[in-house]
Amino acid sequence: MSVMNKYRLLLGFIAAIITTAIFSCNKDFDRVIADKNSKDTTSVKYGQRKVLYLIVDGARGESVAAANIPNLTALLPTSIYSWVALSDENANKDVTNWADMITGVKKSKHFVLNDELSNANLQGFPPIFTRIKESNPKIKIAAYSPSNIFKKLTTGTDITETLADDEQVKTALINSLSKDTASLVLGHFMDVDKAGAQFGYDNSFSNYKSAIEKFDAQVGEIIGALKKRPNYNNENWLVVVASNGGGAYTLPPNTDDQTVFSKPVANSFIIYHTAGYKKRIIVKPFTGNRYLGKTVKLKGQDVRAEIEGPDADVFNIDDTTKFTIEFKIKKNQDIFNWPSVLGKRGEWSSGHPTVGWVIYLEDKYWYFEWRGTKDGNYIQCRGADLAKGRWQNVSVKCEVRAGRRYIRTYTDGLFNNEVDITNSGSLANSNALKLGYLNGTGHGEPDVYITDIRFFKTPVPDAVIQNYSCETSIDQGHPYYNFLVGYWPATDGNGDKMVDLGPQARDFKLKGAYAWENFNDLICPPSASTLAIFVPQTSDIPAQIVNWFKIANKQSWDLDGRVWLDQ
Repeated sequence: MSVMNKYRLLLGFIAAIITTAIFSCNKDFDRVIADKNSKDTTSVKYGQRKVLYLIVDGARGESVAAANIPNLTALLPTSIYSWVALSDENANKDVTNWADMITGVKKSKHFVLNDELSNANLQGFPPIFTRIKESNPKIKIAAYSPSNIFKKLTTGTDITETLADDEQVKTALINSLSKDTASLVLGHFMDVDKAGAQFGYDNSFSNYKSAIEKFDAQVGEIIGALKKRPNYNNENWLVVVASNGGGAYTLPPNTDDQTVFSKPVANSFIIYHTAGYKKRIIVKPFTGNRYLGKTVKLKGQDVRAEIEGPDADVFNIDDTTKFTIEFKIKKNQDIFNWPSVLGKRGEWSSGHPTVGWVIYLEDKYWYFEWRGTKDGNYIQCRGADLAKGRWQNVSVKCEVRAGRRYIRTYTDGLFNNEVDITNSGSLANSNALKLGYLNGTGHGEPDVYITDIRFFKTPVPDAVIQNYSCETSIDQGHPYYNFLVGYWPATDGNGDKMVDLGPQARDFKLKGAYAWENFNDLICPPSASTLAIFVPQTSDIPAQIVNWFKIANKQSWDLDGRVWLDQ
């Protein structure tokens, strides 16, 4: 299946979700997801639904999954769970992630951004304990944590205790569970995060792994106390165990998929366990196609490639030429100061009168710049920002509409900007077509990889540019294949040329101390917001708890989370 077909399926699924949401929001009503076991409510009474909610800081999901965790593992056969759940990748404070897990909304609503909770909107989006109490005052809630800051988020509980450490939290939880009173018991643990901050957030650091395994042992003791409750067999417990996020760690390059799932700080885990659930594990969704091969890094003034002037005439752009130029680019640094990456002009210097064109990098974005025979100055059309270390598609085209010529730029298939070029005249010249550094003064040097270079002598329609922007090669299946005048995969892997597979066979000749380098990356990964739909998020948990208590999720609450089902 091509990447575009996968995206169509992905977008179709998202559309179905959105359509369902819109349909269900046409009227202001309260909703609760029906219990598939509702026929058993005569034996499991409403008041007997209870929740044990355990939050552990800094426990990176993938590290927890790989550790020795017999007690957590014992929950999984009757759990909905994920080791690739997501917390807020941009949260700068633990308290922000805690607020997500307790209010059920994200920081754009609760505004919990610092330990002082200054400017927080907890009246508009209070802790879920308040919502539960409003709906059913008989539900008793107890919360235990080693953090005074965490305590600020426990408004609405009947019992809130700040204890010295995780061991005391465990003891308090066991004591609470043995009293057979509270219906929602929350425990907060911090030692795993302390170990990660000191040693590193990965099992390769023995202290971090030991902290995870100690937490698992504490969970075992707490679950043991839960099952010893005198009335346990007549109760219906939902056990939620979740981390507030992971922590800083550099993944091995071959495991970095360049998506939010390769950001260890956002890698949480969530377990929803109850005796009535079927096992459902939620894994990482499709994150994009692999793009692999062997190419040359175009770096500095030395390593570059060119097609000499006499052979480059077919790539000239005169005053009637309609064209489309496309390529894949991966930057090796974030900010650049005007280095050329592809161009056909005699010199790339400020104010130089040479007619021609160049694609160059400025700051985080890219530009197509030209000077025609009728131009007094250079004219530019800006592209979009390019991310460091990620393959992206760059396209520029010239089209004619109503007798006027326009340059249009696109990044990853999406339109960026347009400039009228009608009065520019011809851009044709006798210079070489140069890939990488273009001689001149007043500009920086490139450090990029460029592959899949395509030169069409036609304005490829916007829809086609978008549909094929994630494809890493071109063949006769492309609707404008017959208009190609140059196609360089630039992944030859050896030799002194980047071979032109187009009809003109005009090869780029490599210059300088070049070397062919292997690459194996994802291309066109979906956005974090798109991917997050398919896995549990920490902000989902309050909605899950509310639903478990059979409390209607009021639209006025405006919760961000969703409820996960075991089917």
